[in-house]
Amino acid sequence: MKDYNKSSLKALGVIMIIFAVIYGLVGTLALAGVITGALPGHENEEIIIVALGYAVALLALICGIVCVAGNAGASKAFGILFAVLGLGALIYQQLTNGTFSIFDCLAMCFGVAIAAIASKIEE
Repeated sequence: MKDYNKSSLKALGVIMIIFAVIYGLVGTLALAGVITGALPGHENEEIIIVALGYAVALLALICGIVCVAGNAGASKAFGILFAVLGLGALIYQQLTNGTFSIFDCLAMCFGVAIAAIASKIEE
């Protein structure tokens, strides 16, 4: 069963790497003005939102690499971090903009899944 959990963690790691690439591409396209409304705050040219978007993409890339490597302790930490950051971003956007971001929801869900699987591996 432990090997099954490790393969699940590796699969989520690959998903996180793909998530990072897509998040970075969407952020770049939104910044260039090619698409609008994908990431709230980009159309208002809020630089902090752009910087945070690229930081999340970089963090997701690192998380994906750690998960693929199979390090359960670090994966659990990254999972918890993504779960908390995703929830915080969802609440912040709902209160300030009245919007919902599917990217933040996915980040939160992936974070919870990674933390749960990494916890099973550590046991």
